[in-house]
Amino acid sequence: MSVNIDDLEHRAAANDCAAQVMLAHRHQNSGRHDLARGWFARAAKGGDVAALRLLAVSLLAQAPMNIGEGMGMIRTAAERGDGEAALLCAAFAGQDSALADNWTIALDYLARAARSGSPQAKAQQRLLMSGGPQIDLTRWLSPAPARALSDAPRIAVAEGFATPEECDFLIARARPELREAEVYDPRGGGGFRASGIRSNSAASFGPVQSDLVMALLRARMARWTGLATEAMEPMSVLHYATGEQFAPHFDFIDPLNRQLADDLAQKGQRQATVLVYLNDDFEGGETEFCDLDLRHRGRKGDALLFWNVTPEGLPDRRTRHAGLPPARGEKWLLSQWIRGR
Repeated sequence: MSVNIDDLEHRAAANDCAAQVMLAHRHQNSGRHDLARGWFARAAKGGDVAALRLLAVSLLAQAPMNIGEGMGMIRTAAERGDGEAALLCAAFAGQDSALADNWTIALDYLARAARSGSPQAKAQQRLLMSGGPQIDLTRWLSPAPARALSDAPRIAVAEGFATPEECDFLIARARPELREAEVYDPRGGGGFRASGIRSNSAASFGPVQSDLVMALLRARMARWTGLATEAMEPMSVLHYATGEQFAPHFDFIDPLNRQLADDLAQKGQRQATVLVYLNDDFEGGETEFCDLDLRHRGRKGDALLFWNVTPEGLPDRRTRHAGLPPARGEKWLLSQWIRGR
């Protein structure tokens, strides 16, 4: 049942914490982030620890961002017993390679979140402990052996890069978040837009949406490629229903496009792409390198790495590729773009 906005504002002004949080959500959903933060802050001041976590997430994910203040708030919310805040802290620690002993800290936060009753934390713990009674970080951080499919351009495959349990976990995380897939928009200065060249759907996981399982997977990719996790764009899980496709395209950023000059200067070139095949119970749906007479379709858990640039760092136009449509069934794929800095 919808709550009358005037009544909600009256209750919020009278220091009703529940009303303050509801009002903050309304403002946030309408894009009025400053107003939302004000009400989250009042609810947090009144002792609502969940409101403190929501305020922190706003500061970490919405412009204008304040990373330092947001991180301090999320840690405080975790210390006060908020399981979802502890879960976020686990993901943040795992993504921070500059943090000393970051994986131990991440696992400690994950355990706190699980003890608080967080279903997501318990699901991550079960996955990470699937190989034994304890979490073996060496196992989760070590990439599978790779073999080359092409030397020029550089394309390699690692079989069994992700476990079947990881693949199922990622599909479950992505399914409720799927949206129409977009392409890089040079007119938008580095943003994204819908395009007729792709008909699939996708779910994107930035730092706030990510989790510890994803952080471990990205760290594994970093060890394979030799590129830093901090250079990775938000991870995407792609879904292709029967007949859906991504037409031939390049993943590198065109340096001749003046509208992307600032984006390239700030983030560097998109040097590499890693694809992880999350299922294999479909027909067709290969990754095709259009100018190489090469099509590849991995088994569940296999990963494909291709470098979008030459060893000299120049865009490699031989990497033009397409996501072919499944002829039967649905295809799930993880996509990770990695920048030069």
